Amino acid sequence: MSPAPWLDGALVLAQTQDPSGALLPLIYLLAFLGVFIFTFVGFLLFNEGWASYEEKYLEGAERTLDDLFLTIPAQQLLWLTLLCFGFGFVLGWMATTDLIMGLIVGIFGALSPRFALRFQKQRRAKKFNEQLTGALNTITNALRTGFSLPKAFQLIAMDMPKPICQEFGILVQELRLGIEIEEGLDNMLDRLPSQDLDLVATSVTISNEVGGNLAEVFDRIAYTIRERRRIEGRIDALTAQGKAQGMIVSLLPILLGFAINAIDPELMEPMFSTLIGRVALVTCAVMEILGYLMIRKITTIEV
Repeated sequence: MSPAPWLDGALVLAQTQDPSGALLPLIYLLAFLGVFIFTFVGFLLFNEGWASYEEKYLEGAERTLDDLFLTIPAQQLLWLTLLCFGFGFVLGWMATTDLIMGLIVGIFGALSPRFALRFQKQRRAKKFNEQLTGALNTITNALRTGFSLPKAFQLIAMDMPKPICQEFGILVQELRLGIEIEEGLDNMLDRLPSQDLDLVATSVTISNEVGGNLAEVFDRIAYTIRERRRIEGRIDALTAQGKAQGMIVSLLPILLGFAINAIDPELMEPMFSTLIGRVALVTCAVMEILGYLMIRKITTIEV
């Protein structure tokens, strides 16, 4: 059977109307032109869509890499994403002999670099918050010994470890270019969202507007942050059991599925080869994710 039924119909009609076959070259030519135009238009649409996606992806990737102080070109990150998609697709397809499962695994593979960058950003923000208390103590001591606030920021940029020295180094450069301290702190807050840093920026803005002892202000902020850390640590200890239970309950069906597949692959085969099985797998995955997020929401307490 021909892959194009409409072409078979056209050939039958041509043979009926023109037994000599004089119209066959014209029909083949029109068919070729139709396929060519369809392919060309599809290529243009795909190229335009890919260019738009690539531009948006590179813009976001460059911003994220700059915030993390990574010198990796954004274009290489894009190629890494495509490579992870291809590797995940081949791995999923070879493991299940199913194109749909291959696409699903490929999509997860394509998202893995983004998840890695997000994890790195969260880890960097956590380390910054841990170093902020020591930085505030340094600023307080510097102000009490007669240093100006920009000079105190410069001490942090020179003496403290990463990542806080990197952020305050950018702040010092911005101050040298004539940017106000409030604006520089707001820019730092945009790069690295943090409740503690927001408290520092707000306190500096209020002190510059109404006046006050900045050394005393920073000392009180450092005390507030330490107390918050202590309370958060106690809450984490009390909710650790609930979080562990949520993780175990979420992973148990997945581990059970792998175990059954290893013991009796024929028993699990309908889950991958039939429509009902695939729908059941997707439903289970969605319910697992929703359940884990619900447990995490319950065990997360904001201070």
